[in-house]
Amino acid sequence: MYRLVLVAAAATAACNQTENNRPLELEYITEAILQPYCSQSVCHSSYKMEFGYAFDTVEASRRSITTHSLVQPGDSAGSLLYNVLVRTKKRMPYDAPLNDKDIELIKLWIDGGAVGLEAGQ
Repeated sequence: MYRLVLVAAAATAACNQTENNRPLELEYITEAILQPYCSQSVCHSSYKMEFGYAFDTVEASRRSITTHSLVQPGDSAGSLLYNVLVRTKKRMPYDAPLNDKDIELIKLWIDGGAVGLEAGQ
């Protein structure tokens, strides 16, 4: 129940932002963006693990991102996670690409060093 409240609060906060000043940390990125938009049961869930990626928990996100080198901390342009969100062909998620504010947040998170990517960060 606590997790549901946290996700609902995060989603509500995201909708009310005038500036993109949401937390730049893996926990927030996972719970507010990756989990609801990328970890559907047929895509990047722990059940399906399309391409070996799962984003339904913070630990699964951390493991997927680090194991597959999806993020180059400090370099969004060199990070696959960012590039699949902004490319013009086969842009992720296929069914409903992320809004610009969520993509910008992921870019800021990566360029800021990808806080939380290292366990214990």
